[in-house]
Amino acid sequence: MNYTLNSTLAEGASKNNDPTRAKAKEIFLGIDAHLKSNQVAGKIDNSAIGPVQNLSFEELLLFAHKQLSLAEKVYAVYEAGPLGYVLYRRLRELGIEAYVSAPECLEQGRRKFNKLDARKLCSRLYSYSQGDGQMMRVVRVPSGQEEQLRAHSRQYDQLVAQRKGISAQGRSLTLSQGFSSMADGWWRPKAYQQWSKLLPEWIQSQLEVLRPSLQLLDQQIAQRKKELIQSNDQALPKGFGAQTMVQMDREIGDWNRFSNRRKVACFFGFVPREYSTGSTQRLGSITKVGSARLRAKSIELVWRLPRFQPNYGPILQWSQSLCSANKVLKKKAAVAVARRVVIDIWRMRTGRKSPQELGLVLNPKAQPKKIAL
Repeated sequence: MNYTLNSTLAEGASKNNDPTRAKAKEIFLGIDAHLKSNQVAGKIDNSAIGPVQNLSFEELLLFAHKQLSLAEKVYAVYEAGPLGYVLYRRLRELGIEAYVSAPECLEQGRRKFNKLDARKLCSRLYSYSQGDGQMMRVVRVPSGQEEQLRAHSRQYDQLVAQRKGISAQGRSLTLSQGFSSMADGWWRPKAYQQWSKLLPEWIQSQLEVLRPSLQLLDQQIAQRKKELIQSNDQALPKGFGAQTMVQMDREIGDWNRFSNRRKVACFFGFVPREYSTGSTQRLGSITKVGSARLRAKSIELVWRLPRFQPNYGPILQWSQSLCSANKVLKKKAAVAVARRVVIDIWRMRTGRKSPQELGLVLNPKAQPKKIAL
């Protein structure tokens, strides 16, 4: 199937196809990707950005393949989003230097639409390729296997969230009818048997609709948890938890991607807000610009350490604050310790230091325990 692409970029490319003319050195494609259509802005070498084209996925691949015969090198970029990395992998297979950038506001003034976004991406791609690394935040694309393992890990958290939501429906129903709020796990046989004696028949009939889903989720969550724990194949420091470490490893993919500890803390969102000018420096609370999943798991890990790693450096430093009655102070201390912990995990995972050198006590690898429902 042939596609007619009426644009300055296509016209310039056709001229370069003339045997008497040399190929263009570089072509840059900014793609605003969507499910049904893709807006593509193109730029040849240092010329102006041409008119934006509206292409389907198949048309985009054909057009991108055409550009390879018209230039020595072709670059392309689109923003990360719900469409994943399929387009990135297809472009790479064609031989295009493809990038996925972190999503951000591309609005100019009060104007924002797809064609404008495509042009903005194309402009940033050109600057980035010329050496301006601040113009674009490039996302690390996981391998196919890494993406599968990460999806498997995330499904556990998704199942837990679903169970929490359905459970809350039953609790809110009884609370709205003047009964005390049911505790977590109200659908399980022992707890439900006690509640069924107090509740009217019409409330019981509604709760019976929810119970099968909750019981099935219990089984699926227990199975996923068992699989995550069993996938750990190494001894870990006490309190770190096999499931927590496996999920963190799968979210990161490769700990060697970070060249220094500041980048690790930044990825987790443990970087303070800052407003500094001249000799004045003002630091605020953490930005939380990072992985919310990893940040939550690292904070959860911190609350186990006073029990299992009481002689660990950061715990000794912040022990008084962690045990304080002031909740705000406790949270600040937990964040400070979590930042140190994730940096030490990075050091262990990349072989920079051993757990013993970091003052951590190892827990010999044990057989996974039976998960009780």
